[in-house]
Amino acid sequence: MVDKGKFAKQIAEVHSKLPWQKTPEALEARKKLWPSFDNDGTGYLSLAKVDKAIQDTLNLPELFSLEPVEIRAFNAAKAKAKKKTKYSDDFVTKSEFHWLLKYLDMYFELWCAFEQLDKDGDHRITKEEFIGGKDLLTKWGVDMSDPEKQWKQVDPHRHAHALFEEFADWAIG
Repeated sequence: MVDKGKFAKQIAEVHSKLPWQKTPEALEARKKLWPSFDNDGTGYLSLAKVDKAIQDTLNLPELFSLEPVEIRAFNAAKAKAKKKTKYSDDFVTKSEFHWLLKYLDMYFELWCAFEQLDKDGDHRITKEEFIGGKDLLTKWGVDMSDPEKQWKQVDPHRHAHALFEEFADWAIG
């Protein structure tokens, strides 16, 4: 298992409450969880419903108010299934629900990595912070044999810093 540093406990907590895996047990857990997310029975999850369920149903304070994580997970999940109705591209449907849970888990872990790199707490990382986190990124499984090359991929527009969105795109890409 990769050392997740100071966020290991939070990552484990989030992971334990998000049954996204393709196992019979996780499928059963998702079936039970879906109605509490889709609390009005429309078959569609808005971002607001997801936010409410994270707080009320999952009780995951680690994800409370983490809009960058929620928004990226929501947008990635709602694009996973083919459009079936005029609304299905705008919402997460039941067939995309496991993707939503998986992306919440994945983006939260990326947020934790990002936060550990962001030494001054300004919600962006500089080249110096990124390269200074070489050992940490290596522990997270990133090939940091050429940190300069990796940084150019994180900050392709040469803004001299990277936001979480850019960092996440690089990490997933």
